[in-house]
Amino acid sequence: MGKEENQQGEELKKKKLAFEEIRDKFNSWRFNMYLCLGLYVVFFILIRGIDSLLKEKMSSWLSAKEYWVVAIAATVLGICFIADSIVTSYLKTPLQRLALKIDDSPMKDKQKSEMMRLTQETNELFKETLKKFGILVIPLIIYNVIDSPTTYKIVDINNNESKKWKIEKIEGQKRSEWLLFYICYLIPVLFATWRVVQFIQKLNKIEKKILNEQKKHLSN
Repeated sequence: MGKEENQQGEELKKKKLAFEEIRDKFNSWRFNMYLCLGLYVVFFILIRGIDSLLKEKMSSWLSAKEYWVVAIAATVLGICFIADSIVTSYLKTPLQRLALKIDDSPMKDKQKSEMMRLTQETNELFKETLKKFGILVIPLIIYNVIDSPTTYKIVDINNNESKKWKIEKIEGQKRSEWLLFYICYLIPVLFATWRVVQFIQKLNKIEKKILNEQKKHLSN
């Protein structure tokens, strides 16, 4: 009886420890979700404020410094692409760690599947909503700043018999189609390359540390 009670006690301790670890990972993942949501809202408000300020106070500068405007807008959009990937990473990484804890726990398979499905669905809803917001809304605001809108004007057509009018379409300048603007796609590629280099450097440091420990062990 004493041995069985000890085994049951150990199993209960393992279950409690597993539950506490799952709860900690869940709280971390939940915090990241709502933090990312709050940052997106703040960033959206800032972008809208800057958009209004540029149109009201700096419209002449936008027209006079076209290349600077396009370069700055492309850089901002490229940074937005980077931020979007970082947000996705911040949402997925804690979820993956949570999923590992759930999978390693002593719960039944049905409970594991249900919990993992619920967290995955919630994460996808947050991630895809923020991604759509970031990819669809923010670029439109930037395009609205750098592109000149299409306008229409009424033109008089005079002849000997009568006076007529026609509507003439004036195409706006699409600065977002300039080749310079496409650096917005180069910026995240360069950032990703830099992250790859960082990862290689970390691997080299770990390898060097292991080799030094092996040499030290062999010398002893």
